[in-house]
Amino acid sequence: MPHLKVNKYFIFCSLFALSCSSLKRSGKNTAVPGVWQATPIVVDGDCTDWPSPYPNYDAKAKVAYATSNDRENLYITLQTGDPLTQIKILKQGLTVSIDTSGRKDPSFNINFPLQNEDDLTDLFSRADHGPSGASSHLARQFDQKLKKSAESCNQFSIDGFGACSGGYLVSQELPCGVRVKLGIDEYKQLVWEAVVPFKAIYDRETITPAQAGKPISVEFSVKAFKAPSSKADAGATPMGGNSMQPGGLGAGGRMNSTATGMSPGGSTSNKEHPMQHLYDPSKTWKHFTIAWSK
Repeated sequence: MPHLKVNKYFIFCSLFALSCSSLKRSGKNTAVPGVWQATPIVVDGDCTDWPSPYPNYDAKAKVAYATSNDRENLYITLQTGDPLTQIKILKQGLTVSIDTSGRKDPSFNINFPLQNEDDLTDLFSRADHGPSGASSHLARQFDQKLKKSAESCNQFSIDGFGACSGGYLVSQELPCGVRVKLGIDEYKQLVWEAVVPFKAIYDRETITPAQAGKPISVEFSVKAFKAPSSKADAGATPMGGNSMQPGGLGAGGRMNSTATGMSPGGSTSNKEHPMQHLYDPSKTWKHFTIAWSK
């Protein structure tokens, strides 16, 4: 009898450990309920179709994000009002990946915008501590250059989508139905949107109640500039311009002193160089479940 108790205890512990390990691998322990999209999202680089503010935020990456789905499509969006993050995305590129198993092993990747050769040196101009008009002028220059750069993001690529994988123009209609768009809204927020038909990732036109609660993951990967080779180069921009003072950057009133490591007076904090965020890549994961509504 004691031998039987020991065996039962051993079996229970083994099953419990296996269950915990399985949950950890599947990501179910971190998945949140999905959001049903009653009205289809219009992918136009405008966030008015989405909740305000966005329900998810990564403070380190300085990006907000959201996902939802209806019977036919998965909708994905990212938003940031941080100037350095906006510059990284527009110049270095962004990859949004999907793992239909709900883990961190994506099979489908959307690369948009692509890394490019655009000259964004003007965005790194130094705002001298002069009249307020100088700062206003720099803010307008930044806004104009940023918007122009966003408008030039007209190419993207996808991989993992079978025969649909490849490079495209944003204006093209893909056989698999994937669509992307990026824009700068009236609040100077960079807004990224995509619609991914379920037929492209599940090989089915529409989901059914059987797919309700199915785990799925999305990763937002923001690429970074190459870090300076020495501390002496830390004050220089990645493209050889002067260092940037946030006092001259307008971000819809949403940029604060902590966003770039600068004190309100414009001096560098002790924590990090104001340009450091440009050299930090980030990966933000959202684990959720497929939503369903009759």
